[in-house]
Amino acid sequence: MMIVLSLIGIVIVGFFIYGFIEWFNKYSYKKEKYQFFTTDHTIAFVASYVIMFVGYMAMKGNWLDDWRNGAVILAIGILVLLLTIRNNFKNTTPSLAIKGTILQVIIYIPVAVAGLFVLIAALSFFAQTKPVYNINSGD
Repeated sequence: MMIVLSLIGIVIVGFFIYGFIEWFNKYSYKKEKYQFFTTDHTIAFVASYVIMFVGYMAMKGNWLDDWRNGAVILAIGILVLLLTIRNNFKNTTPSLAIKGTILQVIIYIPVAVAGLFVLIAALSFFAQTKPVYNINSGD
């Protein structure tokens, strides 16, 4: 019973967040002719979060026997994030850019985590193991 209620709660929260995003996009477009929640912004934020996560894990795991490899990957993720944030400030007033950027940073974190789970599930699905037959086993 609790699983069903949890799923219903997640769906309801998702609808509220979607409605808020639509409202904020209309508000920012009416005010500054700029939308914060677009496909390009979603891709940039999610990609930067994933790149930063991969870079952190590579740095922590001493990838290829040098922590600096992970640090370079982490720096690339930070650079993508900063360029996207700079784009917000370049196209709007500072007060709206601060509000929109904070909302983007908060809202895109769960999107990135969910996207990472979907990516792992898709890779698992497409990398299905097939039976291996041994001709010389005698069975």
